[in-house]
This record gives sequence, C-alpha cells and structure tokens, in this order.
Amino acid sequence: MQQSHILSTPVKLFLLSIGLVFLTKEMQEISSILITFIFSFFAALIFSPLVQWLQSKRVPAILSVGVVVFLLILIITVFGLLTAVSVAQLSSRMPAYETELEDYMGALIVYLPSTQELTLSMIFREVGGSLISFSMGLLNGIINATTTIILIVFITAFLLLDSTGTPKKMQKELEGEFVLLAKLHEFSKVVVDYMIVRTKTNLITGVAITVALLIGGIEFAVFWGIVMFTFSYIPYIGLFLASLPPAFLALLQYGPFGALAVIIVILIINMLADDVLLPSLAAGDLGLSPSVVLISIVYWVYVLGPAGALISTPLTLSIKIILESFKETEELAKLMNSKKVRSAKKHE
Repeated sequence: MQQSHILSTPVKLFLLSIGLVFLTKEMQEISSILITFIFSFFAALIFSPLVQWLQSKRVPAILSVGVVVFLLILIITVFGLLTAVSVAQLSSRMPAYETELEDYMGALIVYLPSTQELTLSMIFREVGGSLISFSMGLLNGIINATTTIILIVFITAFLLLDSTGTPKKMQKELEGEFVLLAKLHEFSKVVVDYMIVRTKTNLITGVAITVALLIGGIEFAVFWGIVMFTFSYIPYIGLFLASLPPAFLALLQYGPFGALAVIIVILIINMLADDVLLPSLAAGDLGLSPSVVLISIVYWVYVLGPAGALISTPLTLSIKIILESFKETEELAKLMNSKKVRSAKKHE
C-alpha cells in the first residue's frame, strides 16, 4: 500500500504531462477561434466593472452595455484610423527607406573588411532588409486583425449583457459552495486588476515614448507610440521588439548614434514604467517568476500564434489561480511563484 502511494505522484505527473501535450495540440488546431473567445472574455472582464458602475447609477442593463460597447468601438476606431493613416504613409515611404538604406550601406562599405564569400556590408543589408520585413509584417498583421476585432466586439457585447445577471444566478446556484465562489471572485478580481493596471502603465509608456520620438523628429511617432502601447503587454521582450522600427528610422536620419539614442530612451522609459509606475499602481506582486513568464510567452505563441504573446501573462496567471484551487495541484502553483512571494510565505 505504501509503495503504491509512493508511485502515485510520478504516475499522476506522467498522465498530466500526456494530457497537457494532447491539450496543446488541440488548442493549436482551433487557435483562430480560441483567440477570438479569449480576447472577448478578457475584454468583458475589463469592461464589466464599468457596466456594474452604470447599473449602480440606475442605468438599465441594456443601455449600460450599449454605452460600454460604444466606448469600446470608439477606442478601437480612433486607434484603427491612426493606424490605417500611418500604414498608408509608411507603405508609400518604404521604397525611399530602401534607397536610403542602400546609400547608407554603400557609404559604409569602404570602412568594412570583407572576404571573397562574405562581407559585413552584406550582413548589414540583410539586417536592414529584415527590419523592413518586420515592420511590414507588423503592419499587415494589424490590418488583417480587423475582422477578428469586429467579432471580438460582438462577442464581448453578449458577454457583458449576460454578465449583468450572472452574480445573482451564481449566488443562487452556488449557495453553500463558498470556496468555489470565492475562487471565482478572486480569479476575476486578480485578472481584471492586472489588465487595468497594465493598460494604464502601457498608455503612459506609449504617450511618453511618442513625445520623446516627436522631440527627436522621428517619423510616424504617434504610430510607433500605438505599437509601443500594444507590445508592452508582452513582458521583457515586447518593447524591445517594438523599438526596432523607430530605431531603424533613426539610423537613416541620424546614423548609429541616433538609433542607439532611441533604443536607450525607450528602455529608460520602460524601466521607469515597470519598476516605478507599475508597482505603485498594482495592489501587490503578481506572484509569477520571470522564468515562468518567459516560458509562458514561448508556450502561448506556439499554441495561439503571435497574438498569444499579448495575453500570455493573464492566461498564465489564470492557470496559477486554478492550480491553487485544488490540493492536488497546489504544489505546482507554488513552483510558479516569484522569489518575493516565496519569501513572504516563508515568513508567514
């Protein structure tokens, strides 16, 4: 009996791993549909407090949802118009950028060592071409997301409408199940708090970077600010990737020192936002270790594609809360904790 009890944990972990592999493959197959519903779910979580506030002011449920959905559409429309105008202008400027890049690399060839098979100028040209391709791929991705965004707004409206009566339904159906109800409340509160605080921080970061780029005379500064706002949802690497296109423009305008200055300014603003602003806005530590955050980015990008990077943290945070809800998986949740949370729990 004792031996079977000892073997039960490895067997459970093995079965859990097999199940995770199958679940990953299945999610990958329906990733396009899954992304739409996940984004709709998070959008509904973020805007549901506003619906509840309007209802507390005796605004009818349908009208409350209508006002919130109109606000959501307005925000998306403003961002969409700014993006569309910038994309059109940037696309028309691409041939000129390629010509400028050729001229710039041509001037450097004299100073670069070379061999018969490979030259550093060829490497620089490849890097420049990759940056242009990255920028165009980013723009095309934003344009192609239009249909998905419309569907997300539509589904979010129905989720918000249904959420107006959900708390009362849950209190009746889950009467006596206080633990489950508390966990559901904790789940929604933690995720909503994270998304709201992250959005506020990203907005301030995007505005600050836009102002810095405008001062520096970098073209399409407002558009790059929108890109920075969006990519800031990807921890650690998002803002660095988003800084490459404006750094490339700074390279063409001011040379290597200009590109380096743009990257340094963006990283300083990001550091101030994440290390000073975010902790002051957040109610507490999210409890996820940096290694778990980075692994989650890779995993969710593999499962859901590039869009998975934007929602990797809230998804992983949700999984951690679910794992903490059951004694069998509580130890797995502890492995995801940051050092700060671990040390805090040791002192309790």
